Amino acid sequence: MNRLPLFPLPETVVFPGLMIPLFIFEERYKQMVKDLLARDEGERRLVVTLAEEGGIREVGGYVDLLAVQENPDGTFNIVCRGGERCRVEGAGAFDTSYQTTLDIPHPLERSDQGSEAVAAWDAMDAFRKYVAGKSDPQALEEAIANLPDDPLYQASFLCVNLHVTPADKQALLEAPSLVARLELAQTLMRQGSISGSSALA
Repeated sequence: MNRLPLFPLPETVVFPGLMIPLFIFEERYKQMVKDLLARDEGERRLVVTLAEEGGIREVGGYVDLLAVQENPDGTFNIVCRGGERCRVEGAGAFDTSYQTTLDIPHPLERSDQGSEAVAAWDAMDAFRKYVAGKSDPQALEEAIANLPDDPLYQASFLCVNLHVTPADKQALLEAPSLVARLELAQTLMRQGSISGSSALA
């Protein structure tokens, strides 16, 4: 079975469509970037999972490497795009000093289009109230208008922009279905209020 580089990150949970800029400075992860660059362009994939005290979570997300800038000191600035979630199992040393994981897809359960569309509309309406007075209404509506029609990416937009803990975002990632993810997002919005200005991702 195929293995992919594993990149545990604190406070980072990956959702489909999420653009992720990263600064790579550890030697083992600089080697990871070099190994990915040695692959064909369509095969530069790794797995990001949430690193917590005591270990890493067993559900992470696929990430595709899109752009790389090598700095004079040997560090890298990279840009990645999040994909579907996956299982993180069988992690261990594999040819290099960074860890790898078996490539085990863990797709989100999808419902009929009508149910998902209603859940997405309800969640987006709740989000407008959640950021009311804290975000530029025009910028918010422009961001929403530019989202893909698939409720999966609308849910990603919500999950990225909620001001909640990494553990809460991990719970959103691990929700059994897309409708459940959207419903949990609404629950989290009801439980908390946004503070400060909102920077929409």
